[in-house]
Amino acid sequence: MNVSKLTIQKMIAVTAMAMAIPMSAYAGHHEEGGKKQHSEMRHHHKHGGMGMLKQLDLTEAQQAQVKQIMDTQRSNMKAAMKDRRAHREEMKSIVEQDTFDAAKAERLIAQQQEQERATKLSMLRTQHEIYKVLTPEQREKAKVIRAEWKEKMKDRYNKRKADNASNAM
Repeated sequence: MNVSKLTIQKMIAVTAMAMAIPMSAYAGHHEEGGKKQHSEMRHHHKHGGMGMLKQLDLTEAQQAQVKQIMDTQRSNMKAAMKDRRAHREEMKSIVEQDTFDAAKAERLIAQQQEQERATKLSMLRTQHEIYKVLTPEQREKAKVIRAEWKEKMKDRYNKRKADNASNAM
C-alpha cells in the first residue's frame, strides 16, 4: 500500500481534531477541579435570579433574610459539588478498568440520579423560602419579570433556530 506523506498528514490532523474537540469541551467546563464550572454557575446565578431580586427593591430586612437563605444554600451546594467530583472520579475508574463492572456502573448511575434529585429539591426549597420573604406586590412584580424573561428566552431560541436554518442552506 502506497500512502503519501500528504495522506498521513491529513490523517494525523483529523485524528488530532477529533481528540481536541471533546477534550477542549471537557476542559472548558471542568478546569481546575471544577472551579471554572463553579464560577460560571455563580456568574449565571448572579445575573439570573439575583438580578430579578434587585429589580424587586427589597428592604434591608428582606435582603438580610435572602442573604442568610443563599449562604445556607451555598454551603450545601459546596458539599454537594465535592460529592459530585468524587462521584465523577469513581465513574472514570470504571472506564479505566480491564473489565466493565455493570453492577458498579448501575449503582453509580443511581447515586448520580439521587444527587441530581436532591440538588433540584434543594434549589426549589431555596426558591420557595425566598418567595416567602417577598410581599404580595413583589410577588406580582416577580411574575411579570419572569414572564418577560421567558419571552426573551423564547425569542432568543427562535432567533438561533432561524440563524441555524439559514446557515444550513
